Amino acid sequence: MEEEKLAAIDADQYDFYVDHMYVDRIDSREYKHKKARLLYAEGGIVHVFTATKHWYLPVRFYMWIPANTTYHLESTSSRIPLYSFYFKERQQMPSVLSVPNIFLSNDLVREMFLFAQDWSGGVSKTTDYSKYCLLRAMMAIIPDTSSPIDAFPMQHPYPKSEKLRSVARYLNSNIDQAFTIEQIAARFGMSSRSLSRLFKDDMGISYIRFLRAIRIAKALELMSENSYSILEIAMRVGYNELSSFSNIFTRVTGIRPSIYMAKINEYKQ
Repeated sequence: MEEEKLAAIDADQYDFYVDHMYVDRIDSREYKHKKARLLYAEGGIVHVFTATKHWYLPVRFYMWIPANTTYHLESTSSRIPLYSFYFKERQQMPSVLSVPNIFLSNDLVREMFLFAQDWSGGVSKTTDYSKYCLLRAMMAIIPDTSSPIDAFPMQHPYPKSEKLRSVARYLNSNIDQAFTIEQIAARFGMSSRSLSRLFKDDMGISYIRFLRAIRIAKALELMSENSYSILEIAMRVGYNELSSFSNIFTRVTGIRPSIYMAKINEYKQ
């Protein structure tokens, strides 16, 4: 994100700032804005890192990042339609918007995002009243139409070393395969012991735990599409048994996959 745009986003003359783009590689620099940021990805999965949490932002979800929050973004997906709305915060903000949260976008909120997909730049009451009214309405209805109960902040590190990032990209590209650490180590010219140590040294977690996390992240994305049964999703993310997938999903997210899919269908109505 260029410095000129960052300055425009924070400019006091604008109540809102809109910035949409297709991205193949997200700039992973840290950011901190005077305005809150609403981030919505129409496809793929975006990783959002704050000081204390690592969030997955799957398709059909959006994230609220309060003003003055330090964060950075990463993604292994390609050609992501990334929608960004920046809001000047009011003195008394709803409590649900006082901290970072991820929400499932219902049809009303999603249509508002898509309606503004061709907008770009700063918006104020005096410069463009119609856009100002829609963005103000968007900010007003979010606390009433969305619930953070549907957010699953799966907190674990993401690789820092380029070697592990290559491993992560390969695993994401072949998420339906049940690779052992020995198979992955051999593919990347390492011993399984060295790869295991690299995971622990770089991220503080095991290969199995990391693989489990990216599988569940992909499962969340597929569930949001509402095109597959839970069994089909389990197979697509590398689980041969539904019971194993269901147990892991529940352990990671705190909710059973059947209940989660029911909630998605409820919010889409």
